[in-house]
Amino acid sequence: MTGLLRMHRWMIPITLASLASLASTSVMASEACRMTLSPSTVDYGVSTRAELLARPSGNDGSFGVRTVHLRIQCPAARAIRWSFAAPSSDALHYRWAPGRLQIRIAAARLDGAPVQWQRDEGEAGLLQPGDRITAWRSGSLAAGRHLEVELEIEARVSDASSRVADLQRFEGLGTFQLE
Repeated sequence: MTGLLRMHRWMIPITLASLASLASTSVMASEACRMTLSPSTVDYGVSTRAELLARPSGNDGSFGVRTVHLRIQCPAARAIRWSFAAPSSDALHYRWAPGRLQIRIAAARLDGAPVQWQRDEGEAGLLQPGDRITAWRSGSLAAGRHLEVELEIEARVSDASSRVADLQRFEGLGTFQLE
C-alpha cells in the first residue's frame, strides 16, 4: 500500500439518565427532560498520515474539529446539570482509539439567551472526564426549560500512533447524561 489510510469514526450514543442528587431531587419521573444530539455520530472519514500531520495541532495529528449540538428540553424551568461520560486517557482528556478526544463548549443558550457555563471543579475550558456542567448567568446558577449547547469535538493521535501498515478503523463511544 503506497499511502497509509485510516478510517475514523467516533460515535456518541445518547443516554438520558436522571441521577439522584441534592440539585435534582425535586424532578419527578413525569417531569423528565428530553435530550437530543445533532448529529448523533461524528464521522472523520478516511485520512492519510500526511493529512493528519498537516493540520496544525501541536505535537499530535488532528482529525479536525467537528461541531455537534446538544439540546435539553424540560417541561418546567430548572437548573440543568449535564455531563459527558466516556473512558479517559488521562485526568484531562477522553480516550479515543489510540489517541485522545477534546471537547469544548463553543456556545450555550438557555431559553434563547446566551449563558456562561461552569464545571463543578473549576472554570470553563475543555471538558474533562468527570466534569458536571451547569449554566450560569450574572454570576449565579441559571434555571430554564430549554438548553442548547454547541460543542466542538477534536480527535487527536500521537505521531507514533499514526504509523499504520494497513487501513484501520478507530472508534470511541461516550454518553451525555442529565442529572
